[in-house]
Amino acid sequence: MGKKTRANGLFSGADSIKNALGHYAVSLAGHDSGKIYLVTGVRTDSSGKLLLLLADGKRRPAANPKVKKQMHVTVLKGRDAAIAERLLAGQAVEDGALISSIKAFKRSQNDHCEKEA
Repeated sequence: MGKKTRANGLFSGADSIKNALGHYAVSLAGHDSGKIYLVTGVRTDSSGKLLLLLADGKRRPAANPKVKKQMHVTVLKGRDAAIAERLLAGQAVEDGALISSIKAFKRSQNDHCEKEA
């Protein structure tokens, strides 16, 4: 399903939000394990650990993102640059755009896997 990296490999220092936004991520733990989301925000908890805000436009709309600990997520190297730019500019992202982006990403990954086989 594409190249993967642990969340802590992508994000470091002051650029963490800039680097994280718009990346596709897969949940590793919980009832949503294996589900693909887009990273719509980054924050830290009271102990300073990184938390990712994840949305898919369906069960988790952009207005109510899922909060996941960094260790429970694998961030994929794929990124939606248009969504990332909107998020960086502080603009709202429509749920339809999230849904379309994730569908296109899944389709591209399936096409890539079929070509390798």
